[in-house]
Amino acid sequence: MRDPDKRHQLALGVTDMCIAQKLSDSAEPVAGELLVTLSSTCTEDTQKAMAEKLTSCEWAPHAALRFLGTRDIEIASVIIKKGDGLSDEDMIHIAQTASPDHRLILAKRSNLRVRVTDTLAQPGEANVLRALADNDTAEISEGTLEICLTAARNHPKLREALARRHDISTDYATQLCIMLPESWREELCRRFGLDKTKVEELTVESALKISDEGSDNDAAELVHAARKEGRLNGQYALSALKKGEEAVFDHAIAELCELTVAQWRVALAMGGVRAAALACQSAGLDRTAYPIVHKALRHLGRMHQALEGDAMSSAANVFRMYGPEKAAKVLRQMGGRV
Repeated sequence: MRDPDKRHQLALGVTDMCIAQKLSDSAEPVAGELLVTLSSTCTEDTQKAMAEKLTSCEWAPHAALRFLGTRDIEIASVIIKKGDGLSDEDMIHIAQTASPDHRLILAKRSNLRVRVTDTLAQPGEANVLRALADNDTAEISEGTLEICLTAARNHPKLREALARRHDISTDYATQLCIMLPESWREELCRRFGLDKTKVEELTVESALKISDEGSDNDAAELVHAARKEGRLNGQYALSALKKGEEAVFDHAIAELCELTVAQWRVALAMGGVRAAALACQSAGLDRTAYPIVHKALRHLGRMHQALEGDAMSSAANVFRMYGPEKAAKVLRQMGGRV
């Protein structure tokens, strides 16, 4: 049948026949294959019209649902969002064979079961994981939560989505606390009844593992040489941070602020925005350099709060209220948990 209009009418007519009443177990796969054959020779508009008819049918042939659910996103989204007849196996098939965009739409579907969410999480795509974390009707296994936690180290919005869930364990919430701003830590401690001392200990422990011994030794030598040559100042530290030389930045800041590297790392982990602002003030970097420092540290996963609202006010207050010596003293006190 070469006439597109007649092919369109035939495809929709056969679709109506297949969903008119529940098919027998033997007839269902035959009907599914027939719909796949028809839709594969039709235009996208016809495929979309078939998908819209199939979505509200609880016994729609699974082969047709799987085929249309993996087509172009405009067609597939009709099936993925609204398909009443989609089984877990259908959704797993879509998750395994379709694109990240298909998985993202599927991750937002209501009442997903563990088998489906585990499959969706497997590729480790941050936007899909965030959609799952935001989907409070989705069942999420410990394995999927671990995948989310790993990805969350570089994705602040995913961390916040996980923190909003109510079905995570206290151990998981404790691990999550380490990667969240202070305000979120307080919220999780209150909501899950976490041991604040343990959270603090883990935060300190994580901060002290930022760099390995070899990198620290090399950085210490570079900073020592810079001081000896009269090159060690705030701009030296800032330049190292811009180049991603994390250990050199830490050692330079510690030297300039007259505290140990461990104290600086702990102060930053515990104090975030305020600690970084104190370090800038003590090291001779003015407030115009602070956003650069903040952005770089956030990119490295060592700053968890966006520079807006209370965070911006907190940083501004440091520059307004503290001179270099006072800023260094407060920073040393913040790092005193070592």
